[in-house]
Amino acid sequence: MKDKEMEKKITSVLEALVTGDAMGMPTEFMTRKEIIEKFDGWVTCLIDTNESKLHKDLKTGSVTDDSEENLFLLEEYEKAGKVTVEATVNGLLKWVSETDAIEKKYIGPSALKSLNDIKRGVSPYESGKRGNTCGGLMRTPCAFLCAPNQTEEELAVNILRCLVPTHNTSEAMEAAGAYGFALRSAFHGSCFEEIIEAAMRGGERLVEFVEEINSAPSSRARIREIIIKSREMEESQLMDWLHEVLGNGLSSADVCGAVFGAFAMAGGDVFKAICMGASMGGDTDTIAALAGALSAAFVGNHNIPGKILETVKCVNHLELERLSEHALDIS
Repeated sequence: MKDKEMEKKITSVLEALVTGDAMGMPTEFMTRKEIIEKFDGWVTCLIDTNESKLHKDLKTGSVTDDSEENLFLLEEYEKAGKVTVEATVNGLLKWVSETDAIEKKYIGPSALKSLNDIKRGVSPYESGKRGNTCGGLMRTPCAFLCAPNQTEEELAVNILRCLVPTHNTSEAMEAAGAYGFALRSAFHGSCFEEIIEAAMRGGERLVEFVEEINSAPSSRARIREIIIKSREMEESQLMDWLHEVLGNGLSSADVCGAVFGAFAMAGGDVFKAICMGASMGGDTDTIAALAGALSAAFVGNHNIPGKILETVKCVNHLELERLSEHALDIS
C-alpha cells in the first residue's frame, strides 16, 4: 500500500472514530428502551445535547475521551517514535490537564483511579491492575494506527504498553487484543471471516501477558456467539439482545461484544455501524466509535454524511490528516 493511500485510509478510520464518538455521546447510558421512545430506536444524526443524560454541558457534535485519548496518544507516540508505557502515561496525563476531562465527567473510573495513583508515585506497571472497564479497549486504535505496517506480535506488545498503566487485567487485555488484531486485519484487506479469526488470536495473545481473572467474561466467547446471532436477527433485534442479554455497559467484554455485533451486522456500511452503536444503549459513544473505525478499516473509506463529519471536525478543531501523515514515521 502506497503512503498516500495509507494516509487516506488512516484518516478515514479516524473520521469514523470521532463521528461515532460524537453521535453516541448524547445517548451514552440511556437504555435501549429510552432510545426507542425518544428516537424511534435509531440515532441517525447529531443529537442536541439537551437530550443527553450526562453531557448537557457539551456542544452538540463534541467528542469525548474515546477520541481525545486516541488523538493525544497518537501525538505522544509520534513524538517518542514508538509506543512505550512512559509515553502512554505522559499522553494521558497531558490529556487530563489540557481538556478538563475530570470536570467534563467523561474520564472513566479505571483511568481516573490509575492516573491518580501514578501521580502519588505508584508504578505504572502496578497502577492498572484493577482496571477492567472499556477504557483500554477504547484507545486500542492508536496502538495500531501509530504504526500500521506492524506485525501482529509487534501490535500485541504495543497494545500491552498502551493499556498497562490503567487497564492491566485479563478482561481488558483480551478485549483490546481482539479488537486490535481485528482492526489490523481489516485495515490490510482481509475478508470478514479472517478478521474474526484475527480477533480470536488477538484476544488469546494479550491474555498471555497478564494473570487471568477466572471470573471475567470472555470477549472471544461473546464474539463467537454474536456472529451467530447476527445471522439470525434483524438489526433492531440484535441491538435489543445485546442490551438485554449480554449487556453493553462499562466492562471491556460488554463493549467489545457490542462493537463486533454492530460490525457484523453493518459490515462495510460504516455509517450504519455508527448508527447501530449510538442506538443500542449503554456505553454508546465508545461502541459507535470503535464499530465505525473497524468498519472504515474494512472498506478503506466511509459513507458518513459530509455535513455530520464537518460539524464534528469543526466543533472539536480536529486536524486528522496531520496525524495520519506522521503515523507512517513510527517504528
